[in-house]
Amino acid sequence: MVLLCQEKCVHLQWFFLINNAMMKRFILIIFSAALLGCSGGGDKPQTATDTTSKQDFTAFDVQKDFADNGFTYFTKNLILCVGDSSESNAMAIGWGAIGNYLGHDRPAVTVYVAPARYTYEFMERHKRFTVMEFDDPRVWQYMGKYSGRDGDKAAALGLHVAYTEHGTPYYTEAKTVIECETMTAWHQSAKDFRNDTPKQWYDGFEAGIHTVYVGEVIGAWKK
Repeated sequence: MVLLCQEKCVHLQWFFLINNAMMKRFILIIFSAALLGCSGGGDKPQTATDTTSKQDFTAFDVQKDFADNGFTYFTKNLILCVGDSSESNAMAIGWGAIGNYLGHDRPAVTVYVAPARYTYEFMERHKRFTVMEFDDPRVWQYMGKYSGRDGDKAAALGLHVAYTEHGTPYYTEAKTVIECETMTAWHQSAKDFRNDTPKQWYDGFEAGIHTVYVGEVIGAWKK
């Protein structure tokens, strides 16, 4: 009888030891999974991502509700951003045009990117881009001074990237966002120049002759 009780006690001790070890392992697995979820699997993007998307923006029709002067709009310290959820880059732009292309009901935005710019590679790889306006002049100043080859400019400025339904990147701190899909690209050369203005302007310009990108407006939002 005593031996039987002792045997039962030994079995119970092993039962609790085994279950205690299993419980510890279970807790460790849950804790590790939680950490993995928080860290995104170890891939930590430089630019913060805003999953709330366009919650602070209101969509508008550029053909009916765009109130800015098209001749001066591109003097308002605009930012061009291009890419997708896997990669993107942005730059300051001071040239551009707003109007229509290949039809009166097809609003278009034209932007210019020199081949030496880091953004040029993205414009060649991706079919959509956004043009954004900011209230903070530091955004344009920083984007125009530094290259994305040297670091994440948006992260340095504390900007949050979000994506349209087409996956086009933009920054939630912008006051206006215009999304475009590139319809055509014109790689200018010196033989295209018809008067002395471009000849003189590009004389000694090391970044190269700008490529002209005409994009159809497929979305527009403002705060």
